[in-house]
Amino acid sequence: MQTYEDIVTAACVNFEPVVGNKAATLEKIRDFTIQAASRGANIILFPETALTTCSGFPLEEAPAFAETIPGLATDAIEKIAIQYHVYVCFGLIERKGDNLYNAAPVIGPTGVLGVYRKVHPFKPMEPWATPGSEYPLIETPWGHIGVGTCYDNYCFPEVSRIYAVRGARILLHPTAFPEFPDAKDYRDFYKSTLGVRAIDNHMFVVSANLCGTWYDYSVGESVTCFGYSAIFGPKPGQQNYHIYAGPCGIEEEIVMATLDLASLKNLVMGTKTMFEDRRPETYFPLVSGAAPKQ
Repeated sequence: MQTYEDIVTAACVNFEPVVGNKAATLEKIRDFTIQAASRGANIILFPETALTTCSGFPLEEAPAFAETIPGLATDAIEKIAIQYHVYVCFGLIERKGDNLYNAAPVIGPTGVLGVYRKVHPFKPMEPWATPGSEYPLIETPWGHIGVGTCYDNYCFPEVSRIYAVRGARILLHPTAFPEFPDAKDYRDFYKSTLGVRAIDNHMFVVSANLCGTWYDYSVGESVTCFGYSAIFGPKPGQQNYHIYAGPCGIEEEIVMATLDLASLKNLVMGTKTMFEDRRPETYFPLVSGAAPKQ
């Protein structure tokens, strides 16, 4: 039986792209990766579409901002992953055949280990994105980890549960969460939804959000992403979720936490039997194709 390490140091990066300049942005990703690795991080997470933003460019130009995987961007980060023996995930627009995906490759000391393609694109801000259809488990020394991007985890709890029932103890959550003008509680929403995903699924959620302001061509006005990158998880002796690192402010920053994955076996009575008590045979309505309630 495969055995995995239990102690891992995760880092999430509050990150602002150089909008319209992939080369300069890639250099920043490279520099932040080296900084986090030099501080002892094992797993380093950057935000969703960190290389370009989702829509800080005329939408018809999306193909010009896309990358293949492997490609120039992943090759550059692979060199650092090999040198520092780290695992890095960052968001980009992937060009695969005739399709564009909101993608998050995970790169380790042996190269690209897997690619998550956002299953639930947020169409108002990424109309160019083809939905992905798979939930790849990424093999690491700390076991399998999952990746879910932004909207995937805030509004679709099925995504993190799929990873959890397959044994993932860490969920990477790259996000590009803006300050929505019709809501003032976006930070509370961010914390509560990701905290609940951690509790519901007995896993740590490592979340990296974009920060900064730029003109968003999809909505025709400037948008601001509020940062707030953080690491969430259950904690022995505590029923609610715990914040292990962060949240960041609105500036670029690295936050890190050393996590004990073995602690997930020692949760409080109110949550620790959750997976033993699941009754998946009763969950057929979730996938039966039944019409939604009117």
